[in-house]
Amino acid sequence: MVRMAPKHLVLSSALLLAALPALANNGNNEEARNVAPSAAAPTAIVKCPGVTSIPFTSDAEQALPLRVVGSLTCGETVAILAGGEGYTSEIRTKDGQEGYVAQMYLAATENAPARQQKTQLSSAKPVNGVVRWSAGQPGCDEFISHGRHVESVTANGITVQVSVQDSGWKYRANVAVSNQSGERVDVLPGIVTLDELAPNMKTLYAVSPEKLEHTTTHQVLWTLVDAVPSPSAVANYSNADRLANRASEAPDYLSPHFVLTSSTHHVAFERTEPVDVQSIALKTSGLPSGQITAGVMWFERDNNAHELSMRVPVGNMVFDFPFSFEQKK
Repeated sequence: MVRMAPKHLVLSSALLLAALPALANNGNNEEARNVAPSAAAPTAIVKCPGVTSIPFTSDAEQALPLRVVGSLTCGETVAILAGGEGYTSEIRTKDGQEGYVAQMYLAATENAPARQQKTQLSSAKPVNGVVRWSAGQPGCDEFISHGRHVESVTANGITVQVSVQDSGWKYRANVAVSNQSGERVDVLPGIVTLDELAPNMKTLYAVSPEKLEHTTTHQVLWTLVDAVPSPSAVANYSNADRLANRASEAPDYLSPHFVLTSSTHHVAFERTEPVDVQSIALKTSGLPSGQITAGVMWFERDNNAHELSMRVPVGNMVFDFPFSFEQKK
């Protein structure tokens, strides 16, 4: 039996310990080769149309009252944690804050994920530059969003969505435009029209947000009646049948925090924060391809109105939406 000198024993132990990590690594080489490095989160740049900063919230729906986490500055780069299907994206700032921001305020960078759609939307065909919504026709869809009946039309890569409510004081229209046309298009609220077709033929003039922000009533957000598609545009199918058998489902581009849907007046008075009418109004914009804009418009009201037609010019097309309220008895 050979005895090792103490100094040799210490040296041998040190060599063995040094070799253990290498041995372990050799034993797991195959496993290590199969593990892919984690991908960095995609990023986007914050854009601020007409404002200096954009708030982000703790909830994805951004329901009122807004639960604001912080604000984003123009040109700031944020990491995209989730998003692409709904109205908001989940983001993380450079200082580690996380929350949700409307996708309309995010400009894609080279490594940002492309928006995905579950189905390829068909396209309506403009007739003399007019695209009219009609149930079941190519490019036409309808759905319920936060209590609102929404009509949606896609033509030449542009999707316009509209819902109309009667507050008992003004008509309120919620409008969203998604531009996937490959070109920049103009969205001009000043030329959007709402016309009464029955029982009278007349124009219901738009009311500017500047006038509404000085009113003392909360009726700008009340909802007494939600408009539904006009009978002339839905053939013989009921609302339930049409909503249950959507041929081509469009994403919901309308912002849920733009509307407080209520069948009574009391909910409006329970608000804990005032509404900035200017901030939720539909803005004039040159909308780049791949971007979305959404907002609210208000119109004069006729107590007897039954059939309505709302026309939203976008680019070189006019999107025509037929709506109806139940006949007053």
